[in-house]
Amino acid sequence: MSSVGTKGNDHVVLVVGYDGTEPAQRALRAAADIVERSPGRLEVVFVAHMPATAAFSAQAVPAFREGFDQEAQDLESQVEAALASTELKWHFQRRNGEVASELLAAGEEQLAGEGPGTKVVLVVGGSAHTIDRYLNSTPTKVVRHDRFQVVVVP
Repeated sequence: MSSVGTKGNDHVVLVVGYDGTEPAQRALRAAADIVERSPGRLEVVFVAHMPATAAFSAQAVPAFREGFDQEAQDLESQVEAALASTELKWHFQRRNGEVASELLAAGEEQLAGEGPGTKVVLVVGGSAHTIDRYLNSTPTKVVRHDRFQVVVVP
């Protein structure tokens, strides 16, 4: 894993993609380790991604939204439990849309809200599927952008 350093009084905001999977749990642990060594905080982001097929059924959309609401609550509880033994500053948010673009947007919001002395780093878990690592995975899409440092946790 690459190092994340800050200069002087700069602090770091690590935007962590979190969906409860094992790769996301590893990413959360890695991000927590980084913030314990640097001044900063975690912005944990769950992106609810509605399947394209849901658009074909008006009755399915409310059910998906309700399911995402419950999933977001469950994931926030998981994060709280995982970070309970630390004194880290963190915040959980749910976003809707395509995962990579929403993580990038969350990073932009953190940068705009925290000011010029802030370093924003995106932290994502590596894909669990070999083929995804090379084609269309979230880590691959996020790394393609040159706006933020990206840490992909294997």
